Amino acid sequence: MNIYLVGGAVRDKLMGISSKDRDYVVVGSTPEEMIKLGFKPIGKDFPVFLHPKTNEEYALARTEKKVGKGYHGFKFFTSPAVTLEEDLKRRDITINAIAEDEDGKIYDPFNGVNDIKNKIIKHVSNAFCEDPLRVFRVARFYARFKDFEIHQDTEKLIKKIVSSGEIKSLSVERIYSEILKGLEEKHSDKMFLSFETSGVLKEIFPEFNYSSIPFHALLKALRNTSNSIKAESKFLMILVLPSLLDIEIESNNEYYLDFFRLSRNAKNLFKSIKSEAINLENFLSLSLENKLDCLYRLDFFRRPDITMEILDMLIFLILARSKPIPSSHSIEREENLAYKKNVIKKIELVKNLILSFKKELSLIRSTTDPLKSVEKIKELIYQERLAILKKLVSN
Repeated sequence: MNIYLVGGAVRDKLMGISSKDRDYVVVGSTPEEMIKLGFKPIGKDFPVFLHPKTNEEYALARTEKKVGKGYHGFKFFTSPAVTLEEDLKRRDITINAIAEDEDGKIYDPFNGVNDIKNKIIKHVSNAFCEDPLRVFRVARFYARFKDFEIHQDTEKLIKKIVSSGEIKSLSVERIYSEILKGLEEKHSDKMFLSFETSGVLKEIFPEFNYSSIPFHALLKALRNTSNSIKAESKFLMILVLPSLLDIEIESNNEYYLDFFRLSRNAKNLFKSIKSEAINLENFLSLSLENKLDCLYRLDFFRRPDITMEILDMLIFLILARSKPIPSSHSIEREENLAYKKNVIKKIELVKNLILSFKKELSLIRSTTDPLKSVEKIKELIYQERLAILKKLVSN
């Protein structure tokens, strides 16, 4: 029995990146032997085990054969006779098909180390096109590694997958999960560039074709978006963006809320962004009553955190909506930077006002008269809040 560290842990080590997950492949063993050694079986489709002390995953070396559609359409074969190279050959891209033995020796039958040096994302074999999920995985790695490019032959195979219609065999939940993973990456705009090049963008977001204003606004939003914004919120930004652009466009963004089976909270957040984005952008110039009414519609008094999250997202939606300023010269780059700073400053002033309002509210303890009607009590609370807001604005 021989044990090898494989996949992302080896790739990241070679790239000088810290890695959370450590996966191992075991060559020359059987399920019975693994259990006898104290490993805990957890795999349903193929033999995967948890180490008795570290809880890290150890999988028996295996091969696979395409027997149906989608990423579930495979039959796996495990045997002590399966070699390390055979196991690595079934993996998606060369930089993920590298192994390291217990002595630190590297095994690289598909030149993944060289592709790391040349910053290339390349498929291991033509069997790559048998799994439609790899379209999304490649796009995700493209977004993760800033200077990497997708090999032209791999792009051809990706287009072959898309044209085959097998993308439709993937569950909506799985597609959504892969998109969220990509949105967690630092250069998530590259994921959408890959989607557009491969043609998969037309399958999931037909509004965002390469020649459209929404697509370039989307790229700009993702390039400017802080990593502190959650992936789910970035996804909602993508959906709401077409309706905030200063153009006439037929958008199915509300359709996607149901298509991707988003939660009720996500749907409510989407509607709040869409309906109140303009009011929040111009919040400082609104009348006192309109300011307060906007906060009521946002459910600020029960969920102030949601309002603050929307304000964080709004910065990048405004930047995406703005007309591009060419950045070929230093003066023009400074104009871009100055505009970005002004947008951030504007929204920060709104955030500070609302946070001060929240703090003042926490110091007030309203007294209610049980003899008054519910509507009268609500009106008194409204006037009390209006007075606090007026005091803050006057200062």
